[in-house]
Amino acid sequence: MMSAAASGRKAKADKAGSLPAELSRTALLDLYERMVLLRRFESVAQTACRKGETPGFLHLYIGEEATAVGVCAHLRPTDWITSTHRGHGHALAKGMDPNILMAELFGKRDGCCGGRGGTMHLYDRSVGLFGTNGIVAAGISHAVGVGMSSRARGLDGIGVAFFGDGATNHGGFHESLNFAGIQKAPAVLVCENNLYATATPLASATLNPEIASKAAAYGIPGVAVDGNDVIAVWQVMATATARARAGDGPTLIEAKTYRTVGHHEGDPVTGTYRTQAEVDAWAARDPVTTFRARLTDDFGIASADELDAIDARIDAVVQTSLEFARNSPEPDAATSGLHVFAEPINPPEALIQSVPTATQTQSWLDAVRDGIAEEMRRNPHLLYLGEGTGERGGTFAHTKNLYAEFGGKRMVDTPISEQGFTGAAIGASATGARTIADLMFADFLFEAAGQIVLQASKLRYMSNGQMNAPVVVRVGSGAVRSAGPHHSGTYHPSWAHIPGLIVCMPSTPADAKGLMKSALRAGDPVLMLEPKALFATKGEVPTGEHFVPFGLARIARSGRDITIVSAGQLVHRSLEAAEKLAAEGIEAEVIDLRTIMPLDVGTVAASVAKTHRLLVVDEGWGAFGVGAEVAQAMNELAFDELDGPVGRLHTEAQPHPLAPALERAMLVDADKIVAGARSVLSGTSPVPRHWRHLGSRAAASSAPPPPVATPVAPAPAASAPLPAAAPAAALGGEPITMPFGDLTISEGTIVGWLKAEGDLVKAGEIVAEIETDKAVVEIEAPVAGKLGPIEQPKGAVVPMGGRIGSVVPGASA
Repeated sequence: MMSAAASGRKAKADKAGSLPAELSRTALLDLYERMVLLRRFESVAQTACRKGETPGFLHLYIGEEATAVGVCAHLRPTDWITSTHRGHGHALAKGMDPNILMAELFGKRDGCCGGRGGTMHLYDRSVGLFGTNGIVAAGISHAVGVGMSSRARGLDGIGVAFFGDGATNHGGFHESLNFAGIQKAPAVLVCENNLYATATPLASATLNPEIASKAAAYGIPGVAVDGNDVIAVWQVMATATARARAGDGPTLIEAKTYRTVGHHEGDPVTGTYRTQAEVDAWAARDPVTTFRARLTDDFGIASADELDAIDARIDAVVQTSLEFARNSPEPDAATSGLHVFAEPINPPEALIQSVPTATQTQSWLDAVRDGIAEEMRRNPHLLYLGEGTGERGGTFAHTKNLYAEFGGKRMVDTPISEQGFTGAAIGASATGARTIADLMFADFLFEAAGQIVLQASKLRYMSNGQMNAPVVVRVGSGAVRSAGPHHSGTYHPSWAHIPGLIVCMPSTPADAKGLMKSALRAGDPVLMLEPKALFATKGEVPTGEHFVPFGLARIARSGRDITIVSAGQLVHRSLEAAEKLAAEGIEAEVIDLRTIMPLDVGTVAASVAKTHRLLVVDEGWGAFGVGAEVAQAMNELAFDELDGPVGRLHTEAQPHPLAPALERAMLVDADKIVAGARSVLSGTSPVPRHWRHLGSRAAASSAPPPPVATPVAPAPAASAPLPAAAPAAALGGEPITMPFGDLTISEGTIVGWLKAEGDLVKAGEIVAEIETDKAVVEIEAPVAGKLGPIEQPKGAVVPMGGRIGSVVPGASA
């Protein structure tokens, strides 16, 4: 007869046979040990916080350990994870040293980020932690970009994003899932559904609380799993990981779990938005205690003493981390400003200044395209993301022919989801595949502003120099031929205000190419603002390698009487104004800033020392803008050299209207610059009409002061409509003209006439073809009648709106 002890051993042995086939005893014990590490670490951090030892917020992961451990068990150090504000558990599960994690929570020098980031901003390149994140949903797109980066480099690494249920109502979630799906990105997207976004219940934030089902809208698998069951999570992640590494695309995992602590330390656990009964019910499903019971009772693979020994070992590890954090010194205050930009800010190639041996005449778009192509050939991992920038060649034909050479895997057409693909570009750029994010118009930058300002520009600093995001954000900027209020902005002063972001605004094809090439080798994120009004311009561009450094202005015209400082398309208006002033005997020196951040005030100061007068001409609005910055810099650097106050001439502070007459009134042109220069020379500098103050008039009236009358001058040449065709009465017949079309196309070449002079044509019949930089345009007969005369032959270059021939109406075709 079998004894009770023997019977017990046999029962445990029988249960051991129910172990998951994929998991050995060693693997299961390792899962337990990692979960205990997360739990004990958080408990000690919680106590330290309550004692006032840690600064700032503390968002604890207690209750959700099974999800992080089950997911990260499948990941290699070369895989990357992105995390949330509740990210200590993810960091530990991915392999971060508890010592440097605890020190970071204490804000100490030896923390993973040197005390710069703290609880919500943890980075560790050595283990593949892209970062915890204080912005909801921000890291999802980074993980998509990480996966795309790995694929571009021929590796099978994956990106994994952790996020909460609250993120699933954010645009970043939907844009990222859609983009990941269509790209078959090697990524796994893990939603930790703990039922509350801060204090907002999921059920009150969406009519579909089954998060896994949302994946179907994007054509990818969605799997719900008990997030408190580490084995279940491990098994689901095994499938998702294999799918991602095989190139079959992303998976959305919904891990249903629960935090048994407040949203952050200090937030009541119950009594406001949760009941004690609910918390108690989830506590009974605690992932650590229930898994411990399974190991001893269900699987019979470990005794209580063996697990107690693991607990004791982990307690010692965590206590060591606590003492390490307490003993770590405070960061040196002298290092506070380090790691904002790369040092040096310019790539080495850009610092080699040489005179080009040969040049060629090129259009702006061709020059920049050639620069990008050169860098894509040099760097096989360089990617280009944008809407219609692949086979179509871009809205402005600015990526023409790149798709044919580099293919769709590198010239990636994106959906209209600026936030999503810009975030992916950041993730890719930070992990080895530098990427251009093409946002088409400067106005659309604000759709991706959070990614640019809060993620890309801060990454180097927050990670204490471990990581950087050398992404290039490319946009068409500024006014061009009545594009209206949503397609005419430039906003460069706003972006130049952001530490860690380089802002370029070239004015010539050569500088546009040189700055783009510098940007594609720099270590920082670069915003490339390319004035749309200059896309059709041509200039001499050095052949071969050509770089322009950031922060070095160009003397566009030498002079002795006044310095005019500008950037972008207004450099050309300033040069026109300088020619008009020269006819009056006034020699103006024109400085092209080329970059807004860094801003070359040194070159301006040197010029002021020669001319003693300064006028700043800028397309941005006057309030808090480039004019104010340059003027104050001269007060600091060249005050004694100034013989009068600095003048500022800016676009009027208002949205861009459509009507040409209204738009001309707000824009700066050559005549306004001439008038402004005269004012500066007379000692009465122009003042931007941007102040809206009451001052001493407050008691009398609350209305703003009336606007100062501004003379309406002709439109700037680069953005004005070309002259309309001459009236039919003057030249005879109904005119056939080059049609107005794309905002940035100014001319076309006649490919050929399909009809001969004297032929009878019907109204709407195709009579000629004209090729622009973007397409071949069919020209229709405006009326029925006899064609002729033909005024522009095959091969002639015709301006937009220019007359090419006529039809004499009246004859029947």
